[in-house]
Amino acid sequence: MFLSRSQVVLVCRGFHNSLSRFFSSSNLDCRPLALRVRVDFLIRLPDLDTAAKHARLAAMSSTRDPADQFNITCTCNAIIGAMCEAKRYKDALDLFHYFFRESKIKPERGYFNPIIKYHLDQGRLDEALNLYNPSLANSASKSLIAEALVDACRLDEVISLLKPRGGFLSSDVSKSLVRGLLLRGDLEKANEVLGDIMGITHVHDTGYDDVANVSSVFMEYWFEQGKEEEAIKCYNNVKLRKGTKATTVNTLLDLLLKYGRKTEAWSLFKEVLDSEEMFILNSDTLNIMVNECFKMGRFDQAVQTFNKVKASKSNYIQVSCYTNIITRFSECGMLLEAEQFFQKFSSDRVHPDVSTYTIMIDAYLKAGRTEDALRISNRMVDAFMGEVAWLACL
Repeated sequence: MFLSRSQVVLVCRGFHNSLSRFFSSSNLDCRPLALRVRVDFLIRLPDLDTAAKHARLAAMSSTRDPADQFNITCTCNAIIGAMCEAKRYKDALDLFHYFFRESKIKPERGYFNPIIKYHLDQGRLDEALNLYNPSLANSASKSLIAEALVDACRLDEVISLLKPRGGFLSSDVSKSLVRGLLLRGDLEKANEVLGDIMGITHVHDTGYDDVANVSSVFMEYWFEQGKEEEAIKCYNNVKLRKGTKATTVNTLLDLLLKYGRKTEAWSLFKEVLDSEEMFILNSDTLNIMVNECFKMGRFDQAVQTFNKVKASKSNYIQVSCYTNIITRFSECGMLLEAEQFFQKFSSDRVHPDVSTYTIMIDAYLKAGRTEDALRISNRMVDAFMGEVAWLACL
């Protein structure tokens, strides 16, 4: 039997409709933890409309338990963030006002970050600043504001708004400030900011990562100036110490690869991979190097890199690492290789997410293999109906 693309789509749509009917039941558990898990699941499907309906139930809770209040806030933040990711900004704003203005849900630090980012993306810096509250900001909040102020050439406000009284600028804020100073050509002042960060690390022992974070801006500056020797000198100074954060390594890898220093990038990756002390690898670290392999047409090396990380640091392998390779194979028209790698989910006992199933379904449909597309869509339905059954037991 030959199935059309539209028939496969109808199967997936029927799956979503079945879930919507299930989640419309009046007997569903609305305790904060169960509600949070359910909303997270619906976001992953993604069924944002149903997720939003359930998330609104969080406002009806009168609990005073700190754990419950935390789960409520996580539910609110998750659906607002998901709406912004989907560029459904009006829905995100409506939910934000409903949760935190009308319903007076107690917010966690950084609760306004998705809305601040929305205003900044629309070029509304002053509206973002009006929403920003230092007492409820987290590091991500400060980074967003700092980046926007620097882009607007309002460097003085970075210090006046984001430097705590009697305290210090965070490394992320300092990084943005240094970028602005270097763009302005004020190398002396930029070096002063780096010196302050280095001084703070001695006092507060925040260490290598803060220095490396700010130093990466100098590296990029020297690369852009065509002064590779200065850039590598800066990199070598950073490498004299050891880091503790994957984000630091990822920043350095991105820079080295961007400016053609592939030998240094692979050397750093190998050092991280082989070290028993440097627990600073995450899924992004692997994906950066895998993507470099695909960029260079070294497909076997991409899989070998994945397998090597899985063998030595399996705790750092996440679904996104599998999905990334399947995506790259699909983009290159290598459907057979994508299929073979998809089978690793079963052999490694890892559960694909919706996006992975969707990638395979789209690849099969593009190749005219609708029977295989239907097979994968049915597999997706079976997998997620099992999760629905688990949710029903909460």
